[in-house]
Amino acid sequence: MGSTLTPLSGVRILVVDDFDDGREVLRQILAHYGATVTTASSAREALAGLDELDVIVTDYSMPGDTGLWLLERVRERGRSLPIIVLTGYAERQAAELRKAPFARVLRKPVDPWALCEEIRGVLGLD
Repeated sequence: MGSTLTPLSGVRILVVDDFDDGREVLRQILAHYGATVTTASSAREALAGLDELDVIVTDYSMPGDTGLWLLERVRERGRSLPIIVLTGYAERQAAELRKAPFARVLRKPVDPWALCEEIRGVLGLD
């Protein structure tokens, strides 16, 4: 699925981040790699758009509800959708997040190609 230039071709991704610039940068990067990307500025907004998705990429720390809250709500709805969480927290806190059932936990700033490879990995596209 996808060539070297568009390794995410056909993949439907929801990017969740309260930081407008961060959300837009991720949208542009993932679209550049061929993904169809929708965005949400909060975990609650993300819940409205769970249909027709392959993966969620979410910031962990957002005002109101966290990426973990989003994961729990998605699971309550019976969805096994892979969720990749991005965090700027220190390594010790990132290690704690890895105990949660996220598909992947990545530290910010995230390398665009590494994110692409992680998405392919959780979807079994390798």
